[in-house]
Amino acid sequence: SEDWAIDHELAHQWWGNLLTCKSWEHFWLNEGLTVFMTAAYKQKRWGQAAYDREIELAKKRHQKAIDANFDVPLTFAGEYPSGIKRPIVYSKAFLFIDALRKEMGEKYFWKGIKFYTQKNQLRSVVSKDFQQAMETVSGKSLTKIFNHWVY
Repeated sequence: SEDWAIDHELAHQWWGNLLTCKSWEHFWLNEGLTVFMTAAYKQKRWGQAAYDREIELAKKRHQKAIDANFDVPLTFAGEYPSGIKRPIVYSKAFLFIDALRKEMGEKYFWKGIKFYTQKNQLRSVVSKDFQQAMETVSGKSLTKIFNHWVY
């Protein structure tokens, strides 16, 4: 069940290669989605406990940024202190996507991921593209949750 690296790199075939971030401030789209998809795959393959372990690991890693007083928005474009970028663009991004999944519900969340991916294939994307896709599918504003985590 220790298949994280393989799962993560395979997920980059979609989020990173099929569509990619337009600039480094949107890098969380590549990494956050692949970390999330890795956990979602583990959830389906190995069960809820495997997903929950990934959530706990992400919380611990994100805590490193919090403890360093550097819990910046996902779209932060400045310089990161040593060892803090990964806890934001990988771990915090994964936690955001998990929160978004809960906010939207399973049906609309997965439809949103599919819509976002298909609509933006072979393009460079920004965070607003992800937000707009998820809002289009859910039929509601997600401004509050995006403002809290992303912007």
